[in-house]
Amino acid sequence: MAVSAIRDWTPVLDIRLAFGAPVAGALVGLLAGLYPSLRASRMEPVDALRS
Repeated sequence: MAVSAIRDWTPVLDIRLAFGAPVAGALVGLLAGLYPSLRASRMEPVDALRS
C-alpha cells in the first residue's frame, strides 16, 4: 500500500485473497493446536502439565 501511494498506483486487492488469508490462518492455527491437544488428552493430567 505504501509503494502504491508513493508511486501514484491504484492498489488492487483480489477479494479471494482478502477472505482466503484469514481462513488459511485459522486452519493452520487449528491444525497446530490440534496435535498437541490430542497428545495431551491421552496422557495423565500431571504428566501432560509436566511435558
